[in-house]
Amino acid sequence: MELMRDIRGSLRERGFWFYAVWLDVVVQYRRTRLGPVWLLLPPLAYVLGLGYLYSTMMGGHPAEFIPHLGFGYILWRLAIQGVTESASVFASHQAFIMDGRTRFTDFVLRTFAKSFLYFSVGFLVVLAIVLAIPSVDKIQLMTLLFTLPVFILNVVWMSVVVALFGARFPDTKEMIGTILVFGFLLTPILWDASMLPPGSIRGVVMRLNPFFHLIEFVRAPALGTALETTTLYAVGAMTVVGWCLAAILYRRYSRFVPLWI
Repeated sequence: MELMRDIRGSLRERGFWFYAVWLDVVVQYRRTRLGPVWLLLPPLAYVLGLGYLYSTMMGGHPAEFIPHLGFGYILWRLAIQGVTESASVFASHQAFIMDGRTRFTDFVLRTFAKSFLYFSVGFLVVLAIVLAIPSVDKIQLMTLLFTLPVFILNVVWMSVVVALFGARFPDTKEMIGTILVFGFLLTPILWDASMLPPGSIRGVVMRLNPFFHLIEFVRAPALGTALETTTLYAVGAMTVVGWCLAAILYRRYSRFVPLWI
């Protein structure tokens, strides 16, 4: 498949997208006093601050809610950054494309790599916090070795599809941003999914949200929570169907990107 061929080529030649991301981050924090330490502070403040606040508001224990919030926050952040920025990635690299660089996966992976860098730092922060909580089963965290790659695969195919739509329809980024604001409220990050049981109308609406299933697929096994069977089916279907869709759209429409932008 053309998409797989280009992705393999991009992974073999990482100079354009991998090192460019690191350069962007270095330049961004070069004039700040704390430098790259600013990468650590937002997830640390968000997870500990909001985790403690919301746990007391809902009458729960911080040691139980903070890991729930922490994993949900960093996974959601990875997804929205990767998908939202992909909507304008081809237009922002117009000069490279017009100059003849038509392996479009280089640009998508550059956007994803930056999101993944922020995710990696946040993940280390959350993991350190979770490991410091005695009630968390450390063995369960080993499930992340399987579930995280599946989550990342889904974010990548979504980024490819959104990038193609964004090249054709300039309003895609604004539309995606609006949808994701509502999606954040509909996804159990600041609250627990048990508040909306499967039999209720609100529970059904929540389970139509693909990010609910993706986040629960990673978070629930890591924290020793029972995983719904529908989540396993939903994530499996999204992974297979999503990559097939991305491959078809990429093969059919990627050649039109230089004309659209």
